[in-house]
Amino acid sequence: MGTLPKDPYNIRLSGRGGQGILLAGVVLSEAGMHEGLNVVQTQSYGPEARLGASKSEVVLSGSEIAFPEVEVPDLLLCLSIDSYTKYGDNLAADGIRLVEESVTLEKEVENAIILPILETAQDLGDLIVANMVAVGAIVSITGMVSKEKLLKAMESRVKSRYLDLNRKALEEGFKLGADHAVKQ
Repeated sequence: MGTLPKDPYNIRLSGRGGQGILLAGVVLSEAGMHEGLNVVQTQSYGPEARLGASKSEVVLSGSEIAFPEVEVPDLLLCLSIDSYTKYGDNLAADGIRLVEESVTLEKEVENAIILPILETAQDLGDLIVANMVAVGAIVSITGMVSKEKLLKAMESRVKSRYLDLNRKALEEGFKLGADHAVKQ
């Protein structure tokens, strides 16, 4: 079973439209539900549906969730420069900022974990699984849900012909995040 680093735990996933950010939020949310947590998931993709900044937000809690949106994330994922520019400054003081390594940061950023998420997905054969690489890294780093529940959630949302590739992506994400795991 996973353990929330704090309760409630607010997550903002961001990237470019087409990077699977919305699916990533749904998978994390479902994994949380499988753990018996209360969950709220919202998304924003309007005109950003292709190539602009998009986001998915997830709130996980062991108790009732009072506010259904993320105002200040405890964990922020940025897979593109657009999403970093739009969402990168807003983070809880003790929060985790997970940034794709190809995103060029103008200065060193406190609490930033820089990982080769897109390169890892490309090495697996398809950038389309960058979202699952990122989700695997997030869960490896935070321990918010179990690997078993995460796999169950992913398997319920991904078409059967893509399951093996997505399983590999989650596994590679777990490996990427392992060196950055939060001590609980």
